[in-house]
Amino acid sequence: MTPRPAVLSCLDVWISYFDQTVIDGISLEVNRGELVTIIGQNASGKSTLLRALCNLKPIDAGAVYLNGESIDMIPERDFARQVAFLPQSLSVPMGLTVGDLVLRGRTPHYPKYAMRGSAEDHAEVNRVLDQVGLGASSDRDLNSLSGGELQRVWIAFALVRNPEVLILDEPTSHLDARYQKQLMELLVDLKKQDIAILTVLHDVSLAVAFSDRLIGLDQGAIAFDRTVKYGNLVEDISRVLEIDMESIRDSEGDFSVSPKWR
Repeated sequence: MTPRPAVLSCLDVWISYFDQTVIDGISLEVNRGELVTIIGQNASGKSTLLRALCNLKPIDAGAVYLNGESIDMIPERDFARQVAFLPQSLSVPMGLTVGDLVLRGRTPHYPKYAMRGSAEDHAEVNRVLDQVGLGASSDRDLNSLSGGELQRVWIAFALVRNPEVLILDEPTSHLDARYQKQLMELLVDLKKQDIAILTVLHDVSLAVAFSDRLIGLDQGAIAFDRTVKYGNLVEDISRVLEIDMESIRDSEGDFSVSPKWR
């Protein structure tokens, strides 16, 4: 049996701004049922790479593929159904309820010129709100939510289109530790549904604890692409972030990573 292609991949992608290379010949793959996290210092090209993979940033050379097909050949609405992207900063619309916002995520499924969702669309809204633990919150005003609740609403907004790929840029930013853990546990649950998940995180301890693979970006190029069980991962992370890291392994063999502060 021929193996399925990676659901999302890119080959030798280059991007430059004003003659300065910001993405330097990157090739990578993300598979179904996999949670992959990109780490790197500020201005290493992480967000630019995500936007290129989402067809939101033109590339100068190379190619991006969805299920083995160049994304340049995929109609915009079809691509929007299959790939959901949540950027770092999202404005909260005034006067909307949780259900209103999540319903807007179904837009790529609407028939052309349709102004509102069908009964099926509303059923999907209820389904994904249950999935993210907000099943009783459909009628709540968005401005009444905590930061953790709001981030789960945005994930429901992305999930309601039933994407094959979920891409998130810094989804745990500005969240308390409890909500960060809950959010990452939600992503782990989602990957079990055969969704490919690609995220950028600054918190290396979260990245190591919940990801299947880590990709280290350094000056627009991939410095390493490892499973979290790789023996020299701590050294790789230390090199990319330019800070000494240490690992602690528990009795079950799992390990966590954090900076050496002293």
